Amino acid sequence: MTTRKPVPVEQRHVYVQVVEGLLQHALHGQISPRLKQRLKQVGVDLDRPLLPVYPVSLWMHCLTIIAEETYPGVPREEAFRRLAEAHVQGYGRTVIGRAVYGVMRLLGPRRLVLRLPQTLRATDNYTEAELIERGPTTYEMRMNSAVDAPGYVEALFEGMLRVGGADSPQVTKTHADPAIPSSTYLLTWKDR
Repeated sequence: MTTRKPVPVEQRHVYVQVVEGLLQHALHGQISPRLKQRLKQVGVDLDRPLLPVYPVSLWMHCLTIIAEETYPGVPREEAFRRLAEAHVQGYGRTVIGRAVYGVMRLLGPRRLVLRLPQTLRATDNYTEAELIERGPTTYEMRMNSAVDAPGYVEALFEGMLRVGGADSPQVTKTHADPAIPSSTYLLTWKDR
């Protein structure tokens, strides 16, 4: 991992483009009055300009609310997977996302994965990731975070790999420790 100064959990924030990608682009036209009200109650007022940063704890709570409201009756993991897929598409419509995805398409899956630590650092003020190559199309990624949204991170990385041209990407969480917090994912895809 790089040597960025560790950020205490209570000071971890996600940047506006992450929130914008989901709420203003991925869910454009799908935000019900009830969802809008629930988000406002927890601190995300969609009638005002988005803030430059949001506390991670707040954003994780928002993801749960959004999954419940957008995919009612859908099992929790599937709802988070669908939300992550929409988020990947929405992020690609932000100004920063268009630039990042343009580069991802040019890189291809292997070089995209090698750049994931830098890409992730552009989304928040704390993420550190370490990659270990396990094979030409298999990487282990260790991160200094653990997300309580089953399937969300996996689907997010699979979507990013698809943007980079990966064939049949599959991401599996192999370890998570919310107490530290940390998590490990195995990223694989088929060679073309």
